[in-house]
Amino acid sequence: MMAEIRGVLTGFGLVAAGILVLTRIDLGLPGQSLLQSLQLHIGASLVGLALLLALAGAPWRAGLVVAMALFAAGHVIWRVAAQYEARAPLQGLERAAEFTLLSFNVLESNERHADVAAFIAGSGADIVFVLEAARMRQHLPELEAVYPYRAGCVAENECDLMMLSKLPLQDTEIRSLGNIYPNRMVVARTVIGGEPVTLVAAHLTKPYFDDAGLLEMRRLTRQVSRMEGALVLAGDFNSAPWADAVDDLVKGADLLPPSRYNATWPTELGPLGVPIDHVFSRAPIIVDQIEAMADPLGSNHRGLIARLGIVAQ
Repeated sequence: MMAEIRGVLTGFGLVAAGILVLTRIDLGLPGQSLLQSLQLHIGASLVGLALLLALAGAPWRAGLVVAMALFAAGHVIWRVAAQYEARAPLQGLERAAEFTLLSFNVLESNERHADVAAFIAGSGADIVFVLEAARMRQHLPELEAVYPYRAGCVAENECDLMMLSKLPLQDTEIRSLGNIYPNRMVVARTVIGGEPVTLVAAHLTKPYFDDAGLLEMRRLTRQVSRMEGALVLAGDFNSAPWADAVDDLVKGADLLPPSRYNATWPTELGPLGVPIDHVFSRAPIIVDQIEAMADPLGSNHRGLIARLGIVAQ
């Protein structure tokens, strides 16, 4: 019986090894970005598998599985640490101005849309990015009382992405990153503390839609890399920061990661979930503080509230 159990557990270990290979070797298969985003969770499950192998009398195989778990976690730590190196020159410097950004995928079918609208209006944020915002349209009067400037959700049949601001918005643009879900990128410009700032809100397609999400991320990287000066990019990227697509975006567009990555999905896992919603910046702007909403208010994402500083020059 124990030999049979060891065999079954070994089979699970081989499957897990194959999955880890898919997270790190790009074979052009759909869904690989999803596996990359789940890399930490895969590693955690391997620790449990290793314990079962040890209890079944297979210590060497248990050791190999632990090594795979350490590789999965170590790669994530190494990649995120490399992103954070770019923050060092700006930390500790004087801030010329500060502002607060709320980025929240509120879920198109959210039945608690009135609660969401009340939360946004009372959040104190200077700028708000609202994703899957269709049900927020009926609450525009109360939102516009606090946020008189808006981009997105203009056409009657299109309201996925909306940018709200207490500060004047200029040169607003609605762009498409792909054909599956058009008009899911909003670009606007404003001035904060005398510094011209480009604001970019984006909603990327889920990574299991063949390679659509990856192609959208590449288009986003190209477009943001062409934008000059201080910049804030936030939204739902549907990928973890250690996934290849997001890492390429951070490096390719010269972006800074936030002060920490917060788990935002699925909400049921709370802080043990996956960080797929992000707030990035470009110098001289840096995210000094960021938190995920404790209560998702009926959404399947936890919104992010970020405090950003503009470094004095």
